[in-house]
Amino acid sequence: MRIHARQQAAALAAVCLLVAAGPSPAATQIPQPLRLDDALEWAQQYNPAVRAARIRIERRSGEVTDADVPVPSNPRLELEAGRRRQPQRSSTDIGIRISQEFWIAGQGGLRERAARDTLEAARRDYDFLAASVRARTRAAFLSVLVAEEAVATAERVVEVNRRLRAYARERLEAGAGTRIEANAADIGHQRARALLAEARDQATRARLQLKDRLAIDPSRRLAIAGDIGFENLTLPDRDTLLARAISRRGDLDAAAARVAAAGEQLSLARRRLVPNLTVFGFYREEAGGRGDGGADITGGGVGFELPLLDRHAGDREIASAELAAARLDQDTLQREVRLQVLSGISAYRGARESADALGSAVLEAAEQTLELTRRSFAAGKVGAPAITSAQNNLIDVRRDYLDALNALIAAGTDLERATGGLVVVAAGENDDE
Repeated sequence: MRIHARQQAAALAAVCLLVAAGPSPAATQIPQPLRLDDALEWAQQYNPAVRAARIRIERRSGEVTDADVPVPSNPRLELEAGRRRQPQRSSTDIGIRISQEFWIAGQGGLRERAARDTLEAARRDYDFLAASVRARTRAAFLSVLVAEEAVATAERVVEVNRRLRAYARERLEAGAGTRIEANAADIGHQRARALLAEARDQATRARLQLKDRLAIDPSRRLAIAGDIGFENLTLPDRDTLLARAISRRGDLDAAAARVAAAGEQLSLARRRLVPNLTVFGFYREEAGGRGDGGADITGGGVGFELPLLDRHAGDREIASAELAAARLDQDTLQREVRLQVLSGISAYRGARESADALGSAVLEAAEQTLELTRRSFAAGKVGAPAITSAQNNLIDVRRDYLDALNALIAAGTDLERATGGLVVVAAGENDDE
């Protein structure tokens, strides 16, 4: 009975902790059915990469706070006492000393500016990361819609081939058909079933990918609402798009801020040759102080290190190399951005043209061709070769249609990311639970 009571108490304590902690937003509050805009907003709040970037900003902000101080250290207070033993009498010497270290070559301002530039780089990195997460979340959402379309088309292919197989068997049993015709129809049906199994697996994987982007429980049911009818983009001319994309890319701004921070760190390393100045004041009572026949002493002074043995040459070399690396990264990124934009434009236009050429109307025509072949087969006008050809054509057209949609999503995602979210492939909405 005691063990049971302890278990109940432990369970009650766990429930209380859960209530105190509150429900997990990612587990209880995600909109259902989920629309594209809701998914994008959710990812901005709960995607782990975005949350980690916000934490980095908080850390850098703390570094700015730490760097924003007028002096390199707090005042230093020293107390001393000593026993003075003399032939005639003994007395106590006491003393107090307070000192403060000061920058004298602008090191404090350099530290603060370097920290602020590093913070600015973190903020601009966050902006670009947020745009990238939006693009990838959009791609994951649209991929689910395409995967659902793949399942739907596979189901239609299975149904058309099922009817063809059934009729071929009826003809064979009636003595009007041949085994070759029946086998051809049966092979087409089995291939269609395999396509359906593959499509369902891809749909499951696409949903898991989306849930990962949204940082929700992969076992949680997620209904989505959307349509894969992508709108045509009207792109500006190449030079205009390049200029606008470069001005919008947060990672380019971050690279520039890192160059500035590295330059300030180099200046700071060079100024380490200028020692900090320590100003101090003191008060001492010797031999009991003036009131006891001794002496009271007050005074002050200054002190500084002599940069003779350690002239911080290594620090300057490191800082100089860091600045060169930051500039190289900036130059490399500028070239990469231009390459990404130009490649994205080309890929999108090619994918758009392919998707237009291999639209749903072409798939419907292939399905209709197979149905007409079935009717011709029923009328005795065609045989097994025509059946196989129509089946293969439908499967190939379906594959090309879905590949074109996936290529359009991939190209749109790359272009959106390359332009920092300037160009977005939009889709309509339609409930799909």
